[in-house]
Amino acid sequence: MPRRTLLLIAALTMASAILYATRLGYAPVYLMHDESQFALQAASIASSGRDLAGHLLPVFFTEPEFPAGRDPAVIYLTAAALTWLPVSEANVRLPTALLGVLNVVLMFLLARRLFGRDWMALVAAGFLVLTPAHFIRSRLILSPQSSLPIIMAWLLCLAVFSERPGTRRLAAGAAWLGVGAYTYLAWVVIMPVYLVLTGVLGYRLSGRRSLLVAAAAFAVPLLPMGWWYLTHPERVTQVVDAYQLAGGVAAGRPSLDAGLAALRAKAGLFWSFFGPEYLFISGDSSMINSTRMAGLFPMSFAVLIPLGIVHLAQLRRGIHMVILAGLLTAPIPAIISGALEMNRILFVIPFGVLAAAYGVDWLIASQTRWAQVAAIALVAAVPLQFAGFYGDYMGRYRIESASWFGGNTRDALIAALERTSPDSNQHVYLSPAIPFAARYWRFYALANGRADMLDRAVHYTTRVPEGETAGDQLVCPVETAECQSLMDGQAGWHLVRTITEPNGAPSFALLEKTGS
Repeated sequence: MPRRTLLLIAALTMASAILYATRLGYAPVYLMHDESQFALQAASIASSGRDLAGHLLPVFFTEPEFPAGRDPAVIYLTAAALTWLPVSEANVRLPTALLGVLNVVLMFLLARRLFGRDWMALVAAGFLVLTPAHFIRSRLILSPQSSLPIIMAWLLCLAVFSERPGTRRLAAGAAWLGVGAYTYLAWVVIMPVYLVLTGVLGYRLSGRRSLLVAAAAFAVPLLPMGWWYLTHPERVTQVVDAYQLAGGVAAGRPSLDAGLAALRAKAGLFWSFFGPEYLFISGDSSMINSTRMAGLFPMSFAVLIPLGIVHLAQLRRGIHMVILAGLLTAPIPAIISGALEMNRILFVIPFGVLAAAYGVDWLIASQTRWAQVAAIALVAAVPLQFAGFYGDYMGRYRIESASWFGGNTRDALIAALERTSPDSNQHVYLSPAIPFAARYWRFYALANGRADMLDRAVHYTTRVPEGETAGDQLVCPVETAECQSLMDGQAGWHLVRTITEPNGAPSFALLEKTGS
């Protein structure tokens, strides 16, 4: 690889890391509850090799509230980081942010292979860096993001295979698909599509023998998962129950009207997914996944992706058909689940970015002045839009999304920790009105070096505790009637501190038990 290309990769890596892996503890403003649980599992693996349930190096991380188990890839990746980093909000998000940087490098290598030009590789990688959905999800410790490098590694193997057909290259791509099964459950839905695409390309370019080699390579990474299912046969039922995959099926034969209605609903989801509002204007309905002021992709993609689809269809090489099929099939997991949720449509990102890059390539290749000017303008608009998005993300969005991330539970629990002595028999009582209080308590106890307090929290359920010891702490949401009565001095509690949100609104109260 030429030195100039290596320097480009180094500069791209550094710029992406500065953008993606900094201010992780600042925005998003808090950890959401699933992030805290992934972090707790990772911390447990890092310290003992066992998950929170005591299983040694499990394939899936089962929990009482989620028996089906959490996906392992992001947990083991985070655990690797926590073997040398202390537990903190920024540090548990760092591995996922670095995955985002890895995605950018892989996109550069993939685009360079596809286009044969460094500048087009830089355009495609830059598009990925500046894609709002990719940036947002790279700053959260959640499973789906770990699927993206698998997709790009698979595409890179197929791109190399398309140029120089050989069973080893095809096997490498199929093996990556097997590895992807450990990233996110929706991969199980989309993986057969990618496997079929791999098989079709392999058969066309390398014959029937390639199918057997690809199937074997695909199966090898799945051996640990197969062993897990053999020793935990209940997981199939648990997955079905957890995701309600069998729900809504009426007894007996469904009516024609019901079937048509379901078909229309699925078609409506497909149309909504490819509609401009979702992809280019407002994005996901959840403020965990979107600022609601930008779409999944930059607005320039509204022009570039359609042009890229036309260009891909015209090129008609095997790898181009794979990219086109990957783009069009991306919403399948969301359609099956019945809702357009970011977790289930994140697979579209690398295909959308590649399609947009092919749109630029089509405009440049047309060799007409207006098309080349349009290409330059559309490419230049991407960083300009991202600059506005980034300012909004670090400002308005950080404040307005606070409630989506659980509110300022962090400061409330840290304040309670600080007022509780390690040598005392004080307890901290947590209101049942605090969602996922147990997860947050354990995380902030570890993050603040208070492992002695892991079991000192009392999660009461029905009756407000009277407190056994002077100096006991109690945390409750200020808007509840229960908390208001305690703040007024009921049952011997008095207000120590009111916790506020970034917008200044009070959210939690810290109370202390008075002496008798």
